[in-house]
Amino acid sequence: MLLTFSLSACGSENDFQEEPETPIENPGSSNENREQTAITLTIGAKVLNAYLNNSTAATDLLSRLPVTVRLTNSGHDYCGDITPALSYKEEEIQNGWKDGDLAFWVTGNDFVIFHDDEETSSSTGNIVVIGHVTDDIDRIKELDTTIDVRIDRKSNNNQTEDDMNQSAFNIKVKFGNRELSATLLNNVTTRAFVEKLPITLPMLDLYNREMCYRFSEALPTDDVSTCGYEVGEIVYYPPMHSFVIMYAQNGEHFSMQKLGKISSDVAVLNGIGNIDITFERSY
Repeated sequence: MLLTFSLSACGSENDFQEEPETPIENPGSSNENREQTAITLTIGAKVLNAYLNNSTAATDLLSRLPVTVRLTNSGHDYCGDITPALSYKEEEIQNGWKDGDLAFWVTGNDFVIFHDDEETSSSTGNIVVIGHVTDDIDRIKELDTTIDVRIDRKSNNNQTEDDMNQSAFNIKVKFGNRELSATLLNNVTTRAFVEKLPITLPMLDLYNREMCYRFSEALPTDDVSTCGYEVGEIVYYPPMHSFVIMYAQNGEHFSMQKLGKISSDVAVLNGIGNIDITFERSY
């Protein structure tokens, strides 16, 4: 065994570590041709796209999904304990990383998202690369110092991106003795909402234009923009976690993620007041 001083995967101090006698010198190269499974990393309202390879550790993690881990930024990575430790093979251990790599750090039994210092990483060992973030790595650098990350399989793995964008969810919107029909776009926010169905929400009649429910926790978003709306549109307002049905127009533009639209007469909501509304899938 070779004994080296190297930079810790989860800190900026030098750690005395044992390295394998034949560490992989080209970080990430052993994973480029491996089978990939698409996953998402959800941090609050932000969703990052990534994949897991078919290493032993990645396969172990995949079998546990969904799972949430708490990670802390050490400067070049987000790192935190994953219990029980992931299984791995000695030959999968390597030195160094590529920015965006997902890894299992053997020394600390930690799940790691590397985001910086790729060029000086070769002296750091005991790393099993298990995947990679496919979104812009700068999105990771914008996160808080400590984050909770939910790791999930990506929905509709076997569909192309175009197929997913063309797909939609048909739902029923029910209140009192009335039932409206709506179609939701297939995006990360609507998928999170549809997972909650059927659900009844106590909605507030606000500003003479909208029915609104504020979730206690943020829904993920992937296409927020500041724009206007059409009457009948269902939108999500991220700053207040607001799920909103727009039933009247006042010309305002605000930050929103478009979710879909009610196809039947939404005007029946005008002036109805606060009311419980039930949402359920329509097959």
